[in-house]
Amino acid sequence: MSEFKQTVKLSRIILSFAVVIGITASVISPAFAESGYGGGSVQGYATETPLDNGTIVQLSGDDPSQVKIATQANLANMFGVTVDRSQLLVASSNDALKNEVFVAVSGTYNAIVSNQAGTIAVGDYLTMSSVNGVLMKAGTEEKTVFGRATQAFDAKGVTLGTTTLKDTTGKDNKTVILGSVPVTVDIKHNPNDKTTKVNVPDFLERIGTAIAEKPVSAIRIYLSMAITGLSIITAIAMLYSGVRNSVISIGRNPMSKKSIFRALLQVIVTSLLILVIGLFAVYLLLKL
Repeated sequence: MSEFKQTVKLSRIILSFAVVIGITASVISPAFAESGYGGGSVQGYATETPLDNGTIVQLSGDDPSQVKIATQANLANMFGVTVDRSQLLVASSNDALKNEVFVAVSGTYNAIVSNQAGTIAVGDYLTMSSVNGVLMKAGTEEKTVFGRATQAFDAKGVTLGTTTLKDTTGKDNKTVILGSVPVTVDIKHNPNDKTTKVNVPDFLERIGTAIAEKPVSAIRIYLSMAITGLSIITAIAMLYSGVRNSVISIGRNPMSKKSIFRALLQVIVTSLLILVIGLFAVYLLLKL
């Protein structure tokens, strides 16, 4: 009887914990979902030295389980942002990882930013600044962006401090202010990269982007225009030549009208085939 009571008591304790966890999750999850914060993929990694939350990191050498602070010189190697463990609903630690940090490679999490490239507005693309592990507003020079800011930073409100940048001679050049804003992690080619805009009319850029579903370089757009023009000119020339020769042939020999029309049909089909092949080549050139 005593053992039965202990079993019932234990069951009630477990049930109570389950209810508390369920209520907590039901309260916290909507709050995170409503603010758009969190989500994505988060995993623990080892580091040589402890890293502050919100630091941008890259994989360290050949070890896929270790990260280090990302640098502007290795812009394309940006991997994720370190996350405060207390902000995660579920976080399982691995004692085998040295100085373990949790890194988010997708989702929306706080990241350290600076005003090196000016104030940051909601929706601005962010990339690595001159300060290792810190983001700034992306311009048209950077090839890769880390993600987009979901909150503005004007360096006038709450900040994390300041740091001084140095020029190529090692002298103090500029003082920048650091802060923290939520950033939606989406590492990709910079949509504002000037190489996609140089000498390309806006309507051509829009057409190329619509077809490729991604930013397209100027040279691809101009090559596509050349292929399209050449295909159309070739098809029209063949069609015109075929119709002209057919009319002349019928005038000279009306009895051969049937064979002439057959030859004209072949010319029309060939012209259309050339046009279709040309347009398909343009599609592949923009898409791939």
